[in-house]
Amino acid sequence: MLINLWKRTFFSIFARIFFNLKSIQMKMNFMMMGLLAFGILSVNAKGNDPVVMTINGQPVTRSEFEYFYNKNNEQDVIEQKSFDEYVELFVNYKLKVQEALSRGIDTTQAYIDELEGYRKQLAEPYLLNENWKDQAVEEIIRNRKEEVHAAHILVRLDEKASPKKVAEAYARIDSIRMELEAGASFDSLARVKSEDPSARQNGGDLGYFSVMQMVYPFEKAAYETPVGEVATLRSQFGVHLLKVIDRRPARPEVLVAHIMKTFSRNVPPQIAAAQAKPYIDSVYQVLKGGKPFAEVAASASDDQYTSQRGGAYPWLNSSARFPEEWMSVAYALKKGEISEPFTTDYGWHIMTKLDERSEAPADSAAMAELREMITRDPSRAESYRRQQQETWMLEDGMKVNEYVLSGKNRNKVFMTIGKQKYTAQQFDEWCQANYGDEAGYVKQADALDAYKRAMITEYEDAHLADKYSEFRNLYKEYHDGILLFDVAGGEVWDKAAQDTVGLEQYFEAHRAKYAWELPHFKGAFIECADDTLLVEALKNIYDNHSDIQECADLVRSQILTDTILTPNPKVPRFHIVNGLYAPGDNNTVDRERLHINVKPNDPRANMPVRMTYGRVVVAPESVDDVRSAVVADYQNELEEKWVAELRAKFPVVLNQKQLDKLRK
Repeated sequence: MLINLWKRTFFSIFARIFFNLKSIQMKMNFMMMGLLAFGILSVNAKGNDPVVMTINGQPVTRSEFEYFYNKNNEQDVIEQKSFDEYVELFVNYKLKVQEALSRGIDTTQAYIDELEGYRKQLAEPYLLNENWKDQAVEEIIRNRKEEVHAAHILVRLDEKASPKKVAEAYARIDSIRMELEAGASFDSLARVKSEDPSARQNGGDLGYFSVMQMVYPFEKAAYETPVGEVATLRSQFGVHLLKVIDRRPARPEVLVAHIMKTFSRNVPPQIAAAQAKPYIDSVYQVLKGGKPFAEVAASASDDQYTSQRGGAYPWLNSSARFPEEWMSVAYALKKGEISEPFTTDYGWHIMTKLDERSEAPADSAAMAELREMITRDPSRAESYRRQQQETWMLEDGMKVNEYVLSGKNRNKVFMTIGKQKYTAQQFDEWCQANYGDEAGYVKQADALDAYKRAMITEYEDAHLADKYSEFRNLYKEYHDGILLFDVAGGEVWDKAAQDTVGLEQYFEAHRAKYAWELPHFKGAFIECADDTLLVEALKNIYDNHSDIQECADLVRSQILTDTILTPNPKVPRFHIVNGLYAPGDNNTVDRERLHINVKPNDPRANMPVRMTYGRVVVAPESVDDVRSAVVADYQNELEEKWVAELRAKFPVVLNQKQLDKLRK
């Protein structure tokens, strides 16, 4: 799993493809550097793009070579290389890709699936206008200058409803609309027909609202529909008839705090208000006496949401969902003024106005918050995706002849996008695949709209490499990177790590290379609780057995199973680390075994006793003592031999004239 994760990161740090991997640890380090895939260079795809080299007869264009060369020299992932060094490394990389192709790795289902997964990730930002969030923020800022008063009638419909259910819902909403057009009042129809439970009381009237207070399809329709007119729309809740009653400029935003005494629900409202009045009056007298509002709210308010913040709410506009009498007081107060006690259906209130502003700021923090909010709104993103599709239809010259769809010749072309042709038969098959036996319930206009959107998206997706050079180059990077990883893993990386005989032989042949400047300690470092029985038990094991692994086995079998020494296995009373310690690795080892003059550090509070068992070694005794370094060097040796074989196997032809132009 870890290797698969590293593979994903591998392509984004593409310099590692060209330069030898020094060790498995270095591979893991590069994994941690994060995904840099979209820090990409745009190379002009038009004009002259000469071939700078061929590898096994496969051409490499100037734009491809330049892309990787510039990218690797701009990133700080690797040390700077000279141009000639880079050419050699690039050739080596392409040779490995050719070897992978010669083995048919690109034809395996695992490779095809993995590459397709990466391609989908790469394509996503191109298939949704990259600037849609900026446009959405601009729309919000523009619309929040106005508030809309609207009412609605709802016919509930599941988001994943079948075509039949959708048709039935629209038939019902159309029937209600016909009654409305025949003279019925919106209010009366809402009370009887709407499936929004609140419509029984409010006649579907939603009052005034602003942006980000309704689901996006509803908000969009409300702001686009003229006053007095009725629009039909679908949201995640169902199908709506939306009537715009009024518009008004947005009133200022207010920052208020309140103290609330809730009404008892066990008695009639008038009695509840009378019962609570002495309490709220006493609170009001305390405020008049000069005690800070926030302090009184913290101790006297029943509103748990605000009491711990001195009674304060966030900034509110006039469309906030609060009782009208509550909002009226909020707007009537002057800054710093405290209201007299007043009531709503919820209880008694005392309010103070903390501040007022004409509109919310458009500073960087506010914009970042807006962008974060719209990111969590899939319906808003979908709306902008549809706008992008409509732009593509114009850019790619989509032409549709709907008359053909009503004819009998289903092989006739009824739509074109660029040079791509679509027949009536293809439309029929698409409808059958997407709507099944309920295709007859879908209006042709709706089915055609869905088909056009699906086909324009497919067309754009298929032509991304033609349209965007950065996509083409990055996709090529992933394509070759997966191949290289798979083939190099078996030839170099995995082989070096798993070839125990080869590693041992390499170590013995180069033992002097791995000599240490200072002695190391090989053994165990023990921390344990200040418990005489436990300390003696550990000492008895390590004093009488020289093999550290044998000691570890005895600790598990004798101490961890002893309920006196280890009463609760989930609460550790000792900690043992076996291994090779270099100078500086462990404070106690440095002082007691390597005799380095360092100041002792404080022991663990629950494990104050510290012991060491083992021996000092002046040089590596086996390959395991310097395994990571030996693996890295052995990889390099295997890499060099493999590259030499590939250069003999596949012809390499450099176009030196074109390379010299790039050198300049």
